[in-house]
Amino acid sequence: MAQEQGESSEFRSNASSRPLTGLLVSRRVRPLELLQVDAGIYTYGAPGSANPALPDLSHKDGCFAGLRTWTEDVLTPATKEVDAAAISDQLDHPQVATLRLHAESENSHFAQCPGEVHQPFSKGNQFADWLLHWEPKYKPRLEHVSLLDQDVADQEPFRTAYLYNRIAYKQYDSTEHAKKHIKERLGDHWNIVSRVTVVTGAASMYDEDPIMLVQNSQNFECVLAFAGLNNYGNELATATDVRKASFCGFEAVHAGYRDELRRMIKDLWPLMQSKIAKCSHVACTGHSMGGSLCDLFAACANSGRHDDPDFRAQSWKKEVPSMLPEISDCGQTVYKDGAEHRCKCPPCPK
Repeated sequence: MAQEQGESSEFRSNASSRPLTGLLVSRRVRPLELLQVDAGIYTYGAPGSANPALPDLSHKDGCFAGLRTWTEDVLTPATKEVDAAAISDQLDHPQVATLRLHAESENSHFAQCPGEVHQPFSKGNQFADWLLHWEPKYKPRLEHVSLLDQDVADQEPFRTAYLYNRIAYKQYDSTEHAKKHIKERLGDHWNIVSRVTVVTGAASMYDEDPIMLVQNSQNFECVLAFAGLNNYGNELATATDVRKASFCGFEAVHAGYRDELRRMIKDLWPLMQSKIAKCSHVACTGHSMGGSLCDLFAACANSGRHDDPDFRAQSWKKEVPSMLPEISDCGQTVYKDGAEHRCKCPPCPK
């Protein structure tokens, strides 16, 4: 079969000459004074975010640690169905290792960083399937990842991708449920230490945009999570605004996602800065549009562009790593002018 645009053959070409574990990419550790999003980006079904692909400018090779994952079903040697959000625009994805996640009984396809920055990309042979977009398709596949007929689910970066997948999807759930379900998968030592939500609009235009911070109380590592689309009435316009715009010194990013991230940082980041400052390391995760917001946030955080207004807006001053208390309520909510107070604790029932 001819190699598709951007399709990496790195895994196939190296698999016979190197042990499987030699292909797997783990976290990169940096001196404390340089820490930003240093523990990687882990995204699921994220649309493209920029053109060209966003690099991690804190590394010479431009590679983020972590893993970008999307579900894929091979129909024939020439045709595939893929997570619909991942193929919803034709922009590139960030420079990070990638995993085409196939069904549990099949081999998936892994590519080391820079990964398949142009994939998924349809030339009439890849078809969008929204059924592949949701957690019931991701969880069992990540739990049983197979490469070259070997189960690698317990190897990195697949193990971490499986764990953080729960955090990414819990952005759509109540705080009470999110606490319980995150602990069930990651362990009792993982706590939601901050959850902040900005609410805009009313009736059909009602919208909630949360950011969540989860911390490992044993080593003080944190995961920052963004949410995907939760209101198709207005956020669909955000997702489809594929004009190219400048952001944090990058000249051609997805304008809709840039604007969404800027709004959230302006309204919510002052409530988050004192918490993330106490994290020993920071990873970023998100599902769907949440993954694209994570891409933009991490690229800016790791850019080192200290004089850029976007960098300054989302920066934080690092403190001595320490354990943060788990939130006892549902977090903090910012209501914009005219916003509907639909329930006491967002996310509100649909």
